Amino acid sequence: MNQYNSSIPKFIVSVFLIVTGFFSSTIKAQ
Repeated sequence: MNQYNSSIPKFIVSVFLIVTGFFSSTIKAQ
């Protein structure tokens, strides 16, 4: 259960970084 709980923040951070990178590249393209 502890492993499951600690994997959630990592997943959120990963998604956040991907979305931020995609959002930044989209702004730079325009």
